[in-house]
Amino acid sequence: MEHSIRHPAVSGSFYPSDPQRLRSLVNGLLRNAPVENAENATARAIIVPHAGYGFSGSTAATAYNMVRNRSCKTVLLTGDAHTCPFEGIALDGHELWESPIGNVRVNTALAEQLHAKHPELFFRSETAHRSDHILEVQLPFIQCALKRGFTILPLLFGKNPSGIYRTAAAIILAVLQPGDLVIASSDLSHYPSSHDARSIDCKTIDYIVKKDIRKLEEHVRVTMERNIPHEETLFCSPDAIRTVMQLAHLDGWKAKPLCYRQSGNAPFADKKAVVGYGAVAFYES
Repeated sequence: MEHSIRHPAVSGSFYPSDPQRLRSLVNGLLRNAPVENAENATARAIIVPHAGYGFSGSTAATAYNMVRNRSCKTVLLTGDAHTCPFEGIALDGHELWESPIGNVRVNTALAEQLHAKHPELFFRSETAHRSDHILEVQLPFIQCALKRGFTILPLLFGKNPSGIYRTAAAIILAVLQPGDLVIASSDLSHYPSSHDARSIDCKTIDYIVKKDIRKLEEHVRVTMERNIPHEETLFCSPDAIRTVMQLAHLDGWKAKPLCYRQSGNAPFADKKAVVGYGAVAFYES
């Protein structure tokens, strides 16, 4: 039986297209990243960046080390759409997502359940997912970090009312199984100086770890009102981040900052205009 496949959009640019090179790169990043295991923690969710691996791969690896060699049934991949405008939360209609390392099965039964019960919010759209990189770049890390046998559920947030995260978190929590993993794919500050980005992003991470959505939103408003040169956004997946924070609040997860870096840390990179990369884990202990 032939399966419908979502093919990679950024293989060969954000990460190597050669399977052996890619696996070697990701395993090396995981091996060289610190291992944070707070209080014998079981991570339920992680926030990870989604830039090219040469920029954000080491930061992402720190988060994936929290779940390394773990068995999962479903990995819920969440992020805010970067390429296609729409309202609601886009489910992908493909059965498989392709990566150079191999195909990953989509939990189509769970996607159908969400669409059937909440059609006003969850809808199928292969177009929304086709060229967006923010969930795709997580696949090789998931494939190298987790034990085989998992499925994925890609969820892209569109332009939605400000409180959508409350509805999304309640719906996701109702279907979340023990051992499932939620991933929020987001970079932090976009294009301020290295100094400004560090100051802004440290506060952002602090509010995320404290699970204080109100103060995080106030931080965004106050920071943008300061008109910091070249700062375009404090984080590019606001609904995904707030949904994970709300899940943590509802289910009593603790949070821990894992890593912070910037694009300016890469060799020969520009420190006058950087993107911030943070990794945060939400866990049970």
